Amino acid sequence: MIDKREKARLRAAEWRARNPEKAKEISRRANAKKRAENPEVIRAYNQAYREKNRQALCDAERERKFGISRQEYAELFHSQNGTCAICCQPETATRMGKIKALAVDHSHVTGKVRGLLCSDCNMGIGKLKDDRNIILNAVKYLDTHSEQSPNVVSLTSKG
Repeated sequence: MIDKREKARLRAAEWRARNPEKAKEISRRANAKKRAENPEVIRAYNQAYREKNRQALCDAERERKFGISRQEYAELFHSQNGTCAICCQPETATRMGKIKALAVDHSHVTGKVRGLLCSDCNMGIGKLKDDRNIILNAVKYLDTHSEQSPNVVSLTSKG
């Protein structure tokens, strides 16, 4: 035999199933009211939750954005010896006092993961629009204006 509480819970679940939009609106209003009344409590709860579940949240975000699991990221990380695929240095950028994870580099055209990069290299190729020709022109520019190049005119030299 079903008790009174269970009967009410089932009746409410049936109503929500028949009226999903009304149920969402009621829930939205109730949550908005709670947020307005206790913003500090909610902010503290959310911060504690994020801190406690940081790794799981990062893993879920990586899976959603790039389609790679924690295991696949770890394999890629170990295959690169924990360093950036471009500069071969470990990550040095920090967030909230902790060293950031290497960024997952991917093709914006195909979505295919290319490797793991430090923040500087990831931003560098991003600023150069992932365009091979622009990057090659930057290399030529640096070669032309290298200190070892005899063609370089020093702006600080007098003469």
